Amino acid sequence: MRIQTGFTLLEVLVAVAISATVGVAAVQLLSNIAQVNKTSIGKADELAALQRFNQILGRDVGQVIDRDIRDEYGDTLPSLMVGSGDYPLEMTIAGWRNSPITEDPRSNLQRIAYRTEDLLSEPCEPALERIAYEQGVSVEDAEVEGECFVRYYWPVLDRGDTSEAKSQVLYDRIEDVRFDIVVSSTSALSAEESPEMSEADYWPPVSEEDQLRPVAIRMYFTAPGFGDIMRQWEISHD
Repeated sequence: MRIQTGFTLLEVLVAVAISATVGVAAVQLLSNIAQVNKTSIGKADELAALQRFNQILGRDVGQVIDRDIRDEYGDTLPSLMVGSGDYPLEMTIAGWRNSPITEDPRSNLQRIAYRTEDLLSEPCEPALERIAYEQGVSVEDAEVEGECFVRYYWPVLDRGDTSEAKSQVLYDRIEDVRFDIVVSSTSALSAEESPEMSEADYWPPVSEEDQLRPVAIRMYFTAPGFGDIMRQWEISHD
């Protein structure tokens, strides 16, 4: 007579428990890997956005040109303005390319300006849409606070009553933005001496007696995820 052997109920329960434990651990491991990958991709995207932001500002400051303009009221505005007017930084730059197939070429010079705007304002709509997408919700349900950083430009240099600035969001979330200008003074120096550098929070100077010359633009700001940052771009005088 053959005796048939098999697993006892206790052995089956132990095997099921071990399989379940291994399965739960595997799911948690895969979930952690996916979360780490998502976080890494997000940080890489944030760093790329910060680098693009730095490149665009550096390109603009490097192409500043000495060309005053007239605003919509007919008043003259200096080619470079820091800490005055409606924008903390406004300037005239060169290098605005025409399309090679355009039939109505425009000036290669461009008037641009920078400032922050509330994330819920109209200029920040592209930033708000990206943030809502990252959160996986609709724009109406997105949890946002703070400001975005906007680049403005005008289609003409000397503006009229109908000239409106166009906006481009350069950075989605930013805080505590401040622009300063680095200037050199040559009023009391001999040819052998180096110019004295100083930092000011406005330009142009009230008085021209000091013979100041703009050398660089400094920007101080806080980027969520990166902390306090300072960037400096040299002003070209070619």
